[in-house]
Amino acid sequence: MLTTNVEDRFVQAGFPEQSVFYLEGRLTHRADHTPLQKQDLAEITSGDQLETAGYPDSRQFQEKLRDLNRFLAAHPRFVILELGVSAGNGFLRPLISQMLQAFPASRLAEFNLQPNPVPVQIRHRVVQVDGDLEQNLDGLARILLPEASGSQDGTS
Repeated sequence: MLTTNVEDRFVQAGFPEQSVFYLEGRLTHRADHTPLQKQDLAEITSGDQLETAGYPDSRQFQEKLRDLNRFLAAHPRFVILELGVSAGNGFLRPLISQMLQAFPASRLAEFNLQPNPVPVQIRHRVVQVDGDLEQNLDGLARILLPEASGSQDGTS
């Protein structure tokens, strides 16, 4: 799982920590990547003391990036489910674009209030669902189950 969710919510929900790639670090860990305990919170006086500061430059980030690349090489057909990532996100958006370009069998299901610009060369593999999620779940079904919708390429 690739996420910018810095609060460790996926691990708290039961996902194995080794399977979660926090792109921007975690607010639940110190800059040295050790977990913070509740009793330690009073010691934190600056964001520089948290893992989010400088995380992409760390050895842990590079290890997670290698793990992600190994996973993608082993599973070249995947769907990226993007929830509420703005076009201005200079960290996640370029990574998603690179993943889609590198893996032609991959797809993107983007859920946002307003659709983001999509490069022309991958537009046929992107389903953009804007507005209320509950009212637009059929967009997700089209990309995940293209055979059910009668489309072979994930679009309709």
